[in-house]
Amino acid sequence: MSVGLTIIQVLASICSVAMILSSVPAMYGIHKRQDTGEVALFPLVGLWINCHVLMLYGWATADYFPLFATYLFGDIVAVLYVAVFFRWTKQRQYAAKAIGASFFVVATTAIYTILGMTGATGQSTDQVGLVTGYMMAVGSVLLYISPFETIKTVLKTRSGASIPFGMCLAGATSNVLWMINGLLTSDVFIFLLGTVCATLGLVQVVLYLIFRPGRTQVGLEVVVDLSPSGKKFLLPVTTANTPQTGGTTDTPASPVFVAVHSP
Repeated sequence: MSVGLTIIQVLASICSVAMILSSVPAMYGIHKRQDTGEVALFPLVGLWINCHVLMLYGWATADYFPLFATYLFGDIVAVLYVAVFFRWTKQRQYAAKAIGASFFVVATTAIYTILGMTGATGQSTDQVGLVTGYMMAVGSVLLYISPFETIKTVLKTRSGASIPFGMCLAGATSNVLWMINGLLTSDVFIFLLGTVCATLGLVQVVLYLIFRPGRTQVGLEVVVDLSPSGKKFLLPVTTANTPQTGGTTDTPASPVFVAVHSP
């Protein structure tokens, strides 16, 4: 193995670990608030499935480092994420269904790989690695498609707060490195998945930057009640960050004309 390839693999592993750990602040916030807030479940179960099938692929192809070791760690961390989310979510029924479906996928892929690697399926190691590679393809793409669950909310609220920005950025970076690693090792699965997943991750990074939380928003309206009779008037406002407060203020658009009820 060349020094250059080793460096690429180490960097890919480090970036993948960073991607896996990027949700730690969100999980800590959930535990502290005892509420999931805007954090979505789908990226978490997507991370779980992704890490699990990548770990299995690393085992089936004897790629113990960086694939198997990196994603064994990710598999464990993802289970902890899902547990914290389920502990504090108010949508227990939805969460139970999503986690149950994910567990079924995790268990099925693990059982197949174990049986295949022990010779119970009558397949060669290469054949098991090929099938596991296809499973990895589905699981990996799921991770980077899963945050699109929140796109409708992002477009509706014009806020990217629900997009896991750290996960997407670290994931896009790590997948560029995995793409290079796949090219150097002639691993078609790793190369193609790195390319697709890096692209999907970058798309979500761009969406977050476009609709980033705290950006200036123009064209909003607030309802102002200036009438003793209860009549209400719409007042256009501009939401902007202020350096003095670090927050947002509602500043009336200028010029503004407000209809006032006469006595």
